[in-house]
Amino acid sequence: MAIRYEKDTILNWINEMGKFLRLLVNKYEAFDEPAEPAVVEEGYRNFFGKDRDWLLGLPQNELLTYVEQELQTEQIRPLALLFLRDALLSPADETQQQLLRNSKFLLEHVSQKLGSFSFEDYGNLTLIEQRLQK
Repeated sequence: MAIRYEKDTILNWINEMGKFLRLLVNKYEAFDEPAEPAVVEEGYRNFFGKDRDWLLGLPQNELLTYVEQELQTEQIRPLALLFLRDALLSPADETQQQLLRNSKFLLEHVSQKLGSFSFEDYGNLTLIEQRLQK
């Protein structure tokens, strides 16, 4: 019974995070400034229990420690995607670069950890590389 409950809890969390990311992606307009940066901040707090600024202030080794100790493996990729969407909605500055670096780091980490390959993640990593070179 406990295993089924835990499994359902994880699936429910993943579904909720997916809904949030779909809402966030649907709000992205290539040439418009983001209307509500608070929506992204809310995603960090609701799904990961941390403020955006706190996560951005972590060096990569501490970010890795955070995701390994406090997140389940299934939560790492959604955090990486949230960093990516946040970067795409942010103005081109050092914060955007940090978001892109964090996203790339976590996508590569979760891919190695799970030993899996995703065409979507490959496309995301290509987009990140293009944005980091600008």
